[in-house]
Parts: sequence; C-alpha cells; structure tokens
Amino acid sequence: MTRRALVLLLSSFASFAAACAGASRTPPPAPKQATSPDAGAAPAIDAGEALPSLEALAARGASDAPLMREVQRVEDASRPIEIRAPADRDVCVRAIVAASRPVRAWLEDDTKAPRGDVAPAATTGLVPPKGPACARRGEVLRLVLDRGAEPIVARAVVWQAP
Repeated sequence: MTRRALVLLLSSFASFAAACAGASRTPPPAPKQATSPDAGAAPAIDAGEALPSLEALAARGASDAPLMREVQRVEDASRPIEIRAPADRDVCVRAIVAASRPVRAWLEDDTKAPRGDVAPAATTGLVPPKGPACARRGEVLRLVLDRGAEPIVARAVVWQAP
C-alpha cells in the first residue's frame, strides 16, 4: 500500500469517527403525569375520534393485504357485514377492523362456521389474523365482531383477491 493511499484511508476513517462522535443526543423528556384530582379515573373516550379513519385503515392494504383489492369500507362494523363472492369465481378475503374497545373478530359462512382463525381481542386487527379466508362462487361470508352487551363503535375495510 502506498503512502498516499494509507493517508487517504486514515483521513477517511478519522472523518468518519469524528462524525459519529458528534454532539451527544439527550433522551426526550418523560411525558408529564396528570396532576388533576381525577388522574386515576378512566378518561371518557369519544370513539369517533379515537378510531383510525377508514382512509387510514385502507392505507394499510398495501402491506396487510398485498395483491388484493379493496371491495368494502364500512363505517359501522358493529353489526355483521356480508361479503359476497362473485357468481363466476372463488375469492379470498381479508379485513381490518378498528373498534372503540377490544373485540374478537372473525369471518363465518352461512352455517356460522368460522373461516380462518378468530382474531384475538384487540382494538385494531386483521381478520383472519394469519392470512385470507376463501369463499366459493356465490358464497356469502360475514365479518362478525364479538361486541358483548356494551355499545361499540367499529369500522372495517375489506379486501378481496382476485
């Protein structure tokens, strides 16, 4: 190795080391704790504002439902949603659900048999959680939320392939 190459190598290394050892970063301050008398009480939630928008849910399609196309946006998913397969082909479907409180969700057929896995209780999640569920030509699947007796606000976006 020539002297010039060695000098260039060492100066490059020194420049890199100096850049890495620049100003130290201080961690961000911890969030302030509530000091009101009701600090321990559960806050009232305006479910319409706490839920992700339908647009935000639909935007997850590229990563959560690749190669699938959006077929439904449902503003009120608190009741079962019908997803009908076309009469001319079999399809696979997947949905994302956002709810005001944790709920279990699943796809079921006319016999109420679940298609795919049941999504565990969460406020936002994919249904089925491990991948799409398939329906035969003309078959109807339903997206169902286990909402219990309490009122709930929920939204959903459904994707289908092909």
